[in-house]
Amino acid sequence: MIVRKIRPEELKRTEELSAHAFEFRMSDAEKSAEEFAQERMNHPQAAQDVNWREHWAAFLDDDKTMTSTFIAIPYRMHFDGHDTLMMGIGGVSTLPQYRRSGGVRGCFESALPDMYAQGAAFSYLYPFSTAFYRKFGYELGCERNDYRFKLAGMPKVETGGCCDLLEPGKEGFREAIRVIDAVWQRRFNCMVIDGEIEYQWIDKANPFRDAEYTYVYRSAQGNPKGYMTYESDKSGETVKCRRFVFVDIEGFYGLMNLLHTLASDRAYITMTLPVDVELGAILPEWSQGVVECARRQAGMVRVVNVVQVLKMARMRGTGELVIGVTDGQIAPNNGRFAVRFENDVTTDVSLTDAPCDIELTVQEFSRLICGRSDLRAAAYLPDVKLHCELARAEKVFYKKPMYISRHF
Repeated sequence: MIVRKIRPEELKRTEELSAHAFEFRMSDAEKSAEEFAQERMNHPQAAQDVNWREHWAAFLDDDKTMTSTFIAIPYRMHFDGHDTLMMGIGGVSTLPQYRRSGGVRGCFESALPDMYAQGAAFSYLYPFSTAFYRKFGYELGCERNDYRFKLAGMPKVETGGCCDLLEPGKEGFREAIRVIDAVWQRRFNCMVIDGEIEYQWIDKANPFRDAEYTYVYRSAQGNPKGYMTYESDKSGETVKCRRFVFVDIEGFYGLMNLLHTLASDRAYITMTLPVDVELGAILPEWSQGVVECARRQAGMVRVVNVVQVLKMARMRGTGELVIGVTDGQIAPNNGRFAVRFENDVTTDVSLTDAPCDIELTVQEFSRLICGRSDLRAAAYLPDVKLHCELARAEKVFYKKPMYISRHF
C-alpha cells in the first residue's frame, strides 16, 4: 500500500470515492479528470476546493488504484480566547471492495504527523463510529441541543427592533451576519472562525427560488443581534431552522417574534443550539410537548500539538501540574510536561522527569483540555490516572463552553 497526498489529476477520483461512500450524485461526473480539477481550482466553492492539495489517499502498490481517501482542511478555530489552526477531516471514504484493508488507517498515520508539522493545534471530525476514530486519538468533542418548539407556546416579547429578509441585491447582510457569528466564534471552544469563502452562501441566497428564508434581526439602533435561515419540512407542519444565532436575549426574542407570525399555518419549529445556551428561564412553558429537547453528539476532537495547546489553555489561578501524555500517532506529544501558570495564564511548559500528577491518553487529554468534561468524570475514565489532589488538577482541566456549527 502507498499513502500520499494526491496529484491534480486524482482530485476527481477522490470525489468519486466520496460519492460512492455517501451515496450522492456528482453533478459534474461527466467531466474529464483534467476538466474537473481545473473547475475546482479556478472556481472554488468551499474550503475543500481551495485546499484540494490536503487530500490524502491510499493506493495499491501500482500507485494508481486509489482505495481510500480523506481531506484535512485547515480552519481557524477558537480555543480559550485564542485563534488557532485546526484540521477538519472530511470525506473519509473507502471503496467497498477495499474496506478493512488499512487504507484509512494508513492515511491517518501519515496525515497526523503532517498536521503537527504544519503547526495545527487541533483536528476535528464527524465520525461514523466513535470507536473507530478513538484509535487515532480522537475523543468526544462538542454536544448540541436539538429543540422542537410548539409555535403557539412560544413567547412574544416586544423588542423595538425588526427582522429583514435576505433577498438578491440587498446589501449589508454579509457584514451583519459576520458580526453576529463573531460573538459565538469567540464564546465557544471548537467554533470555526469562518473565512470569506464560507460566506458565499449569502451572495447566492434567493428565497423565492430555493424556499429558504434568511432573516437578520437588528435592534432599534440598527445593531445586528441575530439571524436565522429556515425552511418548511415536507409535511408543511414544521419550520426547520438550519441557522439560528443570536448575540443576546434581545436577538433571541427578535427572531422568535418573526417565527411566531408563522403560527397560523405551522405547528412547530426546530433548531439546534449550544448546550451552554440555557433556555429554561426564557421559555415560559415546557409541559405538554410545548418544548422538546434532545442532546446529541457533535463530533470528535483531537489535540495535535500538546505543548502548543497547553501554552494557550486558560488556567484557573496560579499553580503547576505535571501531565503525562501518551500518543500513538504523534511522537512529540509523548512525555511528561511540567506546566506552570500564574493568574490564569501559562508561563512555562517543559519536559520533565518529575512524577506525574495526572496521566492521560491523548484522547482523554483532548476531551478534558477542551472542556467537554471536568475531572469529576475521572473516576469513570479508565485512561485517566490522577495522582494529586483533585483541586490542583482542576485548575487545568475543567468544563468549558463548547460548540461547533461548521460541517466539513
